[in-house]
Amino acid sequence: MLDPYEKMHSMQMKTLIFFCTLVMLNAVAAARPALAWGSLGHGVIGNAAVAALNPAPRARLLDILQAPSADTLAAAVDEACFWPDMARESPDWSRSSPLHYVNIPRSSNRYDRQRDCPEGLCLTEGILKYADELARPGLDHERRWQAFAWLCHLVGDLHQPLHAGFRDDRGGNQVKVEYRGERFNLHRFWDRVLVNERMGSDEGWTTPGDPTVGAAAAGQWAPADLIAWTEESHALAAARAYPPTSVIDDDFANASWALIQQQWQKAATRLALILNAVLTEEAGALD
Repeated sequence: MLDPYEKMHSMQMKTLIFFCTLVMLNAVAAARPALAWGSLGHGVIGNAAVAALNPAPRARLLDILQAPSADTLAAAVDEACFWPDMARESPDWSRSSPLHYVNIPRSSNRYDRQRDCPEGLCLTEGILKYADELARPGLDHERRWQAFAWLCHLVGDLHQPLHAGFRDDRGGNQVKVEYRGERFNLHRFWDRVLVNERMGSDEGWTTPGDPTVGAAAAGQWAPADLIAWTEESHALAAARAYPPTSVIDDDFANASWALIQQQWQKAATRLALILNAVLTEEAGALD
């Protein structure tokens, strides 16, 4: 039997897909589930992580992204880290949707691969897969770019609590809420509504060069850490993602925004940990 991931790799050039699927994405956005963090959040996470990389992994990433200078790097990271949400609209990547989430039963606080991801097509296993791919020195340039894009994107997705939520309400997509007189589902509130509101204000988030991310990213990473991160996000979904009533008030919105910023910082730190590890390993294999 073919690896289910291998069926997803006979695709067109990434630039063509990036622009062509943008039209489709806009056309179906109202009818499909929300996309975690949107381009804003994924770009913030990716650029904060890249800014925290050690010199050698950072140099490898500049080559992967074909960004000749720091001036072009931020835009290249933005494009790559949001690309998986756009690529899933294309026929070549139509089977990739399960990679964006993992469901754990309400009755459990533990991730069980056999139960929660039996075919390996889920958020937790996807991160492991693309971290492994990025470390392979023999990959062609397109596959290496895709591996970084998926890794950046999925680490961000993992830190949106409802992406590690519950199957019975489709990660909050079936929970209707009201905020500031507008109605939408709870998943969209977390993914886009609150982010767009607060990032458009003076509150903002830490800059990509936040020294706290860089300091934390100097540690070590082990693949087993992903289980703990998955269970942590699942616990947050249960404890903090659902408002007490269907009308979201300022207290819940403020607490949610504080949690989002915390999760972005964790995601950036953890993505940098992975990139430092796998790109250093890949560079060592080339020496």
